[in-house]
Amino acid sequence: MPELTGFAVIGCSKCRRIMSADLSYATKTCQCGHKLDLKKTKHLAVFASAEDAAQAVMQMQERKNTGFTSAVKFERV
Repeated sequence: MPELTGFAVIGCSKCRRIMSADLSYATKTCQCGHKLDLKKTKHLAVFASAEDAAQAVMQMQERKNTGFTSAVKFERV
């Protein structure tokens, strides 16, 4: 299998956070503390530059968040 280069958009299997990862490294640590093996993790998209990967992360995150209603809109009775 050829070595991958560039930047991948991945999702954390523990907290479901979408992030970009440099494929020159073997692992990526999520903000929740979970370590992701980049060879075993599903790559949602792969880009040559970090800027393109960051744009894709923002677009995917926006689509993911538009389907939910914020708890701030509801007041306790």
